[in-house]
Amino acid sequence: MENISMDQLLNQMASESGSEPDIMKLLSRLRPEGVFEHAKNRSFAMGNGTIPQKYKLLMAIAISAGIGSQGCTLTYTKVARNKGISKDEIMESVLLARFVSATAVVNTAEETMKHLLGDAG
Repeated sequence: MENISMDQLLNQMASESGSEPDIMKLLSRLRPEGVFEHAKNRSFAMGNGTIPQKYKLLMAIAISAGIGSQGCTLTYTKVARNKGISKDEIMESVLLARFVSATAVVNTAEETMKHLLGDAG
């Protein structure tokens, strides 16, 4: 990352996702080092490892959707589509995120349900 200019890095991001990285362009104007740090972290997280790239992208889509980040969900979806991941696979990851999020809501209310049952009985 040290031997690449900001323009080259932004162009690389645009090429990978198929659209301009507007948030990174804004960050580059305010804190350029933040863009390089983001790229470094992305390279670490999404780089070659035990989990295949396809699964990392599907996980990133699901996590982004689950935490409510519309921009990240769309960006990871564009990258995934550019890498040949199917619409069905992407939608399955989104629906999995919906299921896990719904489960978390019910799980969060466990003590509330216990309390209500104690009050009812």
